Amino acid sequence: MSNVLFVNGPASGHVYPTLGLVEELVQAGEQVYYVSSEEYREPLERLGAVFAAYDNFLKNGDPFQTRLYLSLVIKILKSYEVILPCIMELAKRQSFDYIIHDSMYGCGNVLADMLGLPHIAICTSFIGAEVKHEETRNPDEINANLRLVRQFADLAGKVRDKFGIRRRLDIDKVFFNEGLLNLVCTSSHFQPDSGVLGEHYCFVGPCLTERGFPTERPVVRKGHRTVYISLGTQFNHVQAFYELCFEALAGFDGHVTVSVGNRIDPAVFPDIPGNFTVLPFVDQLDMLKTADVFITHGGMNSVNEALYFNVPLIVIPQAADQPLVGKRVEALGAGLMLHKHTLTADTLRDAVEHLLSDRFNREPLVRLGESLRTAGGQQKAMEEIQRFKKAYSI
Repeated sequence: MSNVLFVNGPASGHVYPTLGLVEELVQAGEQVYYVSSEEYREPLERLGAVFAAYDNFLKNGDPFQTRLYLSLVIKILKSYEVILPCIMELAKRQSFDYIIHDSMYGCGNVLADMLGLPHIAICTSFIGAEVKHEETRNPDEINANLRLVRQFADLAGKVRDKFGIRRRLDIDKVFFNEGLLNLVCTSSHFQPDSGVLGEHYCFVGPCLTERGFPTERPVVRKGHRTVYISLGTQFNHVQAFYELCFEALAGFDGHVTVSVGNRIDPAVFPDIPGNFTVLPFVDQLDMLKTADVFITHGGMNSVNEALYFNVPLIVIPQAADQPLVGKRVEALGAGLMLHKHTLTADTLRDAVEHLLSDRFNREPLVRLGESLRTAGGQQKAMEEIQRFKKAYSI
């Protein structure tokens, strides 16, 4: 048995994809020490991990406001001042044999240096998902980026001095912490340009397991088509979008289930159509096993899960890597991408009808789903970890 330090960010799109792997590690006899924010304690402890919490450094931020790449990188760098003290305190009481860390959150490379341990990165989105160096001729954006570069340099110096970090804190390497082994939670077929990545990148597909959260199960009449709508947990506070969905699908011959999260009370909607069920949370995996169409923001975890069950997607990106994910879904023939600023009830209704019609060729969708199902999931990831342990004499 080995002691594994597992470090992640305070975001469901990064934590949820790791639950299946944690379950597999525990079943294999590994002692997992998982570090994230408090709201993820219950599902991790339920799986058998020892949990340590830091303050959620994303809690008070507006995810829609991180528009520029450098703004996000600075937010990640600031998190070092929250995560590193938590782990250094934990390391006083417990020794570890190796580290698994999120490739974006978790300051994995710095931690590996400080603890002198081999490390594995887990990548929950496409490699290179963020557009890092968009060319712009907009003077305001050029000036904003110059200010952010100076801000990053100042902050990097302070963080290095505060924690005695010898490693240079480059912008791209703060954003993407490459591991000695990198487990990518999708398939090589879905990942753009997967052939250019080295052998230390292993595509394992989604690591699915039940999340164990209390959810409600909507009553759907057998034989009726179903549409499932969710904007995830970070970008779901958009009441106007849900009202547009009501308008678009009030006449839909089937049932529509909407998950709105905990920042909108379903009671704010006075006129929910009779074919809709609006809930704070549902069991997403359970919904996707029977859904006919999934309308989503395009978070990588949600998209992987839908494709795993051969559910066609309507991707309406809100921010972050979601435009790239949506474009990839559409390019591979697994669904459609619509733009939130030009979205109307008519375009949304037409998109749903198209994906349900004989005009939609499902063969590319099925091929993509098969690539995710055969990638191996947590069992494949565990095989790679065992090889890694052997290579590093763990």
